[in-house]
Amino acid sequence: MPSPLKPSKARPVKLRAGLTLEQGFALIARNCLRQVRANEAGLRLSEEPEFVHQLRVGLRRLRSALALFKPWITLPPALADEIAWLGLTLGAARDAEVLAGTTLPAVLLGSAGQEELDGLQKAAASLAQRCRRKAIQAVSSERYLKLMANLGSWLKAKRWREDSACPDGLAAALDTAAKRMLKQGDKKLRQRLQSLQDQTTAENRHRLRIAVKKLRYASEFFSAIAGAKVDARLNQLSALQDLLGQLNDAEVGRQQLLDMGRAHPGPAAFARGVLWAQSQQQIENLAPLLQALGPKRPGS
Repeated sequence: MPSPLKPSKARPVKLRAGLTLEQGFALIARNCLRQVRANEAGLRLSEEPEFVHQLRVGLRRLRSALALFKPWITLPPALADEIAWLGLTLGAARDAEVLAGTTLPAVLLGSAGQEELDGLQKAAASLAQRCRRKAIQAVSSERYLKLMANLGSWLKAKRWREDSACPDGLAAALDTAAKRMLKQGDKKLRQRLQSLQDQTTAENRHRLRIAVKKLRYASEFFSAIAGAKVDARLNQLSALQDLLGQLNDAEVGRQQLLDMGRAHPGPAAFARGVLWAQSQQQIENLAPLLQALGPKRPGS
């Protein structure tokens, strides 16, 4: 009897001293693609939301890797467009499943008069089912298979050499380049922290979340060659990303509820209010995480 499908999370990238920048990129990109492909069957055959999430994480890790190595390695625009298409499809499915499976149940749990919210919950579940079907159709399509094949071919043939803006840099030592990338990521993070301190808005929290996510992925990619300081920093980045992610889920949920309010005006308005109040409480938990993260620099 076959073993049940299980979501495949990101695995450590097996980097070692002495690799070139080009070799490191290839290992990281293949690691990300393996995570994507390892969750395909689960998305198609299971109703477990975690498969959508982990497939999307694999794709986001790949996009982060491409952004990190962009000074030397550029993805062809056609492939970048196809990755963006897949990301939007998976993102819509993930957002809808979070609303139906996490956000609204939390509102129901802490609210009296739950009967009034039943119709809203059913509408959210229906939205999640529709979005998941679209994600399944996408991952089962010829378009997706062609994207995976083209990405694999691009990696195997090292086609970035044809149009690299800095071809000499491809042979540079990966460990040296990694330290530089981590410092650049830390600089961007500090800029976002300052922006949030100057003006606490949902947009600035979103930008900080993106900077934290990118630095976390970079730290995970380079953990094997970047030293213990980066490992210690990962826990702080993960905790901050989780909290910022919860705040973002609430903000996305409030926008989704705004659309659903046409059919369920009262319950949707009530749920939006509860989400806003919950977010205000969570925002108070940001300060100690930001303070703990601020004084240190990865790779320094």
